[in-house]
Amino acid sequence: MASSAAPFPVLVHPYDSPTRHACAYELATSTSTTARHAVVFIGGLSDGPHTVPYVRTIAGRMASAADVGPARAYSVFELRMASSFDSYGFKRLSDDVADLAALVRYLRSGLGRDKIVFVGHSTGCQDCMAYAASVRAGKSPAVDGYVLQGPVSDREAFVPHLDPAEYARTLAAAERMIAAGQENDLMRREDLPAMIDSPHTAGDDDYFSTDLPDARLAASWSCFDKPVLVLPSEQDEHVPASIDVVKNMARWKTFCAPGVLSNLSGLIPGASHSVEQPEAQLWMADRVIAFLASLE
Repeated sequence: MASSAAPFPVLVHPYDSPTRHACAYELATSTSTTARHAVVFIGGLSDGPHTVPYVRTIAGRMASAADVGPARAYSVFELRMASSFDSYGFKRLSDDVADLAALVRYLRSGLGRDKIVFVGHSTGCQDCMAYAASVRAGKSPAVDGYVLQGPVSDREAFVPHLDPAEYARTLAAAERMIAAGQENDLMRREDLPAMIDSPHTAGDDDYFSTDLPDARLAASWSCFDKPVLVLPSEQDEHVPASIDVVKNMARWKTFCAPGVLSNLSGLIPGASHSVEQPEAQLWMADRVIAFLASLE
């Protein structure tokens, strides 16, 4: 079946990375050839370059901003990481961080870009959290800001759909693997719930669950030393109705350094998890543009 999306141009940038034949894809707009800064989009599970349409909406909105608007100094990049598309179950967040660090080095030394801002979607938000921790540890080059769109708990999204006994069995198997030092190994298919048919590991990548202890949240959110814009979707189908997203955001803010969590943060009105609605995409694009302006 043919895609309904219209063709669009990109500029392909090969660069050195732990992932062989790595390329970044710069969305071609009227301002991309003169851009001084970069926005790097990081997709979620099963995503890769060009799978989330709102990225092109943001790029187009930035290019059509006022001539003197700071957003016109940015262009948008997407990349294929080792975990992209169907490979996410075989890789760790640390592999994504290595791919992102390589791209940041290329953007700075190869293209001379000044400011670099990450936009994470869904599991891409987990990548942003892991990257901030890597920067704090002195292992990765710093960036200038982060946007977290659709930060959700994978566990809280899956559990309501699982049989309680089946979930308990899977959890017990994961705990046994961790205790045996196998936290980075693939779980056996027979240990997974029936609804999950992709490889999973028992890795420690839970950043957004509502039942995380304060110490866990403090350890992750305190890693951010650059501004963070948090944009959950108002009608996210992966967030159980029992969760108060606004309350959760307020809790996250308490663990950030003063002024780090942007006051522009908030729910994207009417948006699904991937912000498929045109009006919501425009709202998000304008909020991202305002955030970029605040970094000047």
